[in-house]
Amino acid sequence: MTTDAHRSRKLRFGLTTATPRTGTQIRDFAREVEAAGFDVLTFADHLVPLAPPFTSAAAAATATDRLHVGTLVLNNDFRHPVETARETAGLAWVSDGRFELGIGAGHMKSEYDAAGLRFDAGAVRVSRLEESVAVIRTLLDGEAVNVDGAHYRVHAEAGQLVAPPLGRVPLLIGGNGERVLRLAGRVADIAGFAGITHNHDATEVRLSHFGPDGLDDRIAVVADAAGERFERIELNALIQAVVATDQPRRAAEQLAATLNVSPDALLDSPFVLLGTHEQMAEELVRRQQRFGVSYWTVFDELPGRASTMPDLAEIITLLG
Repeated sequence: MTTDAHRSRKLRFGLTTATPRTGTQIRDFAREVEAAGFDVLTFADHLVPLAPPFTSAAAAATATDRLHVGTLVLNNDFRHPVETARETAGLAWVSDGRFELGIGAGHMKSEYDAAGLRFDAGAVRVSRLEESVAVIRTLLDGEAVNVDGAHYRVHAEAGQLVAPPLGRVPLLIGGNGERVLRLAGRVADIAGFAGITHNHDATEVRLSHFGPDGLDDRIAVVADAAGERFERIELNALIQAVVATDQPRRAAEQLAATLNVSPDALLDSPFVLLGTHEQMAEELVRRQQRFGVSYWTVFDELPGRASTMPDLAEIITLLG
């Protein structure tokens, strides 16, 4: 399924964060991320005490010169698509074209419950996302929008609701489910893969497509929906764990105990990086040739684990 276009893309590295920070801390952090060599800094969208993603992205953009900023991923159900398009266009202007919009269907039932929002079945949330993306993309492209859907009804002339940015805002659609990935194939600029899925109320994580065959399968879903445009879609993977070590087998055994999976599965997974910096750099090159993934995102921090930024900075230097 991998194309020559995917194999030859320039590697990009993203850092995603949900850590609460003040304005000064966000700006300082963004400068550190840029200096470390990352290409993209993205912000999570959860109803918890942290700076909202658009606000954080604006602060990061104004503090940096090269770094792209974005959302990974925006919960579609928290905003009307016209508002999402308006904020996205504003960020694109403020950042001089360095904003990337990542959006998904939402999955944390506890957040919906706390805010008094109805948590519909996954099929309904995905249908809402499909309609929303159609509105957002049309508005950002500066075209007239005429949508009469089951969830949204938007009618406006070109430029009536949103001042479109000068360039195209890249749209990332990420997930693991069939319909979300088919939507990514049809309309996204970037397709995001995480290798995991959640049960209905997001109280359990399942490593449903965590291995090489699983990623192949999910990429094939995107490719089938994309048709001829597939080679123009950037493929992104969210790495779930990074451990710098000269004993990868031992690290896999320790990590396996927390994830309820075999060490061999972790050593084979394209969503885990274990080894020395040199080994991890070589592995990412191999994975691009194998899967076509050229855009790799890591978490800033996870509970009980140190920041991944120093290790990725070393890897980025080696690959530079």
